[in-house]
Amino acid sequence: MDKVIKVEQRLQDPPQFFILPADEAIAGGLPFVLGLVSKHAVLGVVMAVVLFSVWKRVKGERGLSGLLALLYWILPREISIYRALPDSAVRTWRA
Repeated sequence: MDKVIKVEQRLQDPPQFFILPADEAIAGGLPFVLGLVSKHAVLGVVMAVVLFSVWKRVKGERGLSGLLALLYWILPREISIYRALPDSAVRTWRA
C-alpha cells in the first residue's frame, strides 16, 4: 500500500516517448529518421542534435504550454491558433 499513485498527480504530465517528452522526441527523432531514409546518416544525426537543442531552448522551462501561451500573446489574431479566444491586443474592454 506504500506505492499508491493518486490520479491527480499524473494528469498534467506531458506525453512521453521512452524517457523524453513527445515533442522533444519528435524534434530529435524526425531529422535522424529522415537522414537514415535519405542515406545521409551523419547529416541526420547532426541535424537531430541541432534541432533538439534549439527546440529545448525555444520551449524553455515553462514547457509546451508556456510556449503556446507566449504565442497567444505575441501573434496577431489573424494568424493565431487561438481564434476562438478574445484578441490579446485589446488593452481595455468596455461593457
